[in-house]
Amino acid sequence: MNEQQAINWIHDQLKFGIKPGLKRVEWLLENLDHPENQLKLLHVAGTNGKGSTVSYMRNILEMHGFTVGTFTSPYIEIFNERISINGQPISGSQLVKYVELLQPLSDRLGNTELGRPTEFELITVIALKFFYDSAVDYAIFEVGLGGRLDSTNVINPILSLITMIGYDHTDILGDTLEEISYEKAGIIKSEAPVITNVLENEAFQVIKEQAASKRSPLYRLHEDYHYSWVASRKQGEIFTFVTSDLQIDNIKLSMSGKHQIENATIAIYSIKKISEIEGFSLSIEKIIEGIEKTKWIGRFEIIHTNPTIILDGAHNLEAICTLVNTIEQRYSNEDVHILLSILKNKPIIPMLQTLQENFENITIATFNFFRSYRYKELLPYADNYGIIVSENWKQTIQNFIDSGKTDRVLIITGSLYFISEVRDFLTRTNSETN
Repeated sequence: MNEQQAINWIHDQLKFGIKPGLKRVEWLLENLDHPENQLKLLHVAGTNGKGSTVSYMRNILEMHGFTVGTFTSPYIEIFNERISINGQPISGSQLVKYVELLQPLSDRLGNTELGRPTEFELITVIALKFFYDSAVDYAIFEVGLGGRLDSTNVINPILSLITMIGYDHTDILGDTLEEISYEKAGIIKSEAPVITNVLENEAFQVIKEQAASKRSPLYRLHEDYHYSWVASRKQGEIFTFVTSDLQIDNIKLSMSGKHQIENATIAIYSIKKISEIEGFSLSIEKIIEGIEKTKWIGRFEIIHTNPTIILDGAHNLEAICTLVNTIEQRYSNEDVHILLSILKNKPIIPMLQTLQENFENITIATFNFFRSYRYKELLPYADNYGIIVSENWKQTIQNFIDSGKTDRVLIITGSLYFISEVRDFLTRTNSETN
């Protein structure tokens, strides 16, 4: 078996769909002698901001000399990046090794009443086994969907984080903030601290009740830790982090937007709590350096200049609203154009309405993904919202570049899967023209 065959086998498990529950993962881990029980784990849930928060935490811990495994999704450049150690994706040979280990177990599991494991369940198990075999100091796991029944919830973390909560995956998680919060709060474990940026009262009350029932200390943005915005950089922000016993001034972010300050703030406070739990000394200089070096591709990322093209993986209504605020903050006087593609399980109408209220030039496109709208399915939105429907997003981007109008800004958004394809196209286009 080679690397591509291993990846193909993993992807082939998509046909078994999404099956919430932990029993299949627990069965696999039981047959691998429970590697998760030997790891120091951190668990991150939330509607948006998980990936950036994981990256901030990883970099701060790494600057303090620790080896850190990260499990994130989806991938932007290569599949292997979902399972990384100190930012380096699992190698092809290692991936083959773990796929060959899991294939017979998957077959055996498929012959039980539990049924075959899903793609995400298998990747979760591979990550846990790989991190255990690699003897990482810490492993940070990003929840895939929800929390309570997500396959990552087999772990017992020393710390849990809930970044923010909004309306996403309502077909699975529920239609109200309370229902969605209940699913997210399912990652809270007995007596393990939980830290959250959730400000909406109805959502926070659910988290508070769950934390109390588990006797888990609860810490909240603007109550236990704070930030103040200082200034914007060409790409990034400057802010100050404050708690009752610590203040760090003029922290520089390489990523843009108020939401990134909030992600960095919860990451810093979480590492502060881990240092107290684990008994290691924090270095303010290493925190600052770890935050500044953090980059998370596809998050308000300037991928092309003259004209400016920015990629942002805003894939639900809350993320679109955040994106609009960031654009207004940075490009309020520019001629902004929007190109987006939205998956079928997302709230397309409110997402389009929000964009239409703020921008005149909007193009929606189809792309090669099984949950993408087809061209004819998008045509009614052109009539209803006065937007352009594109059957060829590559040509749309190329026309924007070739126009010679360098005073315009193109924001490409709507789906992380779409952003992944666009980024690959633009990276190749840039390299061919340089």
